[in-house]
Amino acid sequence: MIFKDHIVRSENIKTMQMLHDAKLDHQVIAMFMTCEGIPLEADEVSTILKQFDVLGQHKASRKKAKALLQAKMNHFEDDELPCPASY
Repeated sequence: MIFKDHIVRSENIKTMQMLHDAKLDHQVIAMFMTCEGIPLEADEVSTILKQFDVLGQHKASRKKAKALLQAKMNHFEDDELPCPASY
């Protein structure tokens, strides 16, 4: 799976969380997402859900957040980057 090509919208992750909370097996969630045009395997669903939960556990300092936002804005002006920095 190429994560950056498909899971770029939080709605997709929230859908997976809702299905997980409904006690659906990760294989079923993967099949559902694949039918929606996002090819996933059961282990990828598990990993995505675990990593998404971890994201909210640490808070970045204001200085780090500002540096990340500035780096993202700089990529819009750089024509030499091979792909968007948002991935």
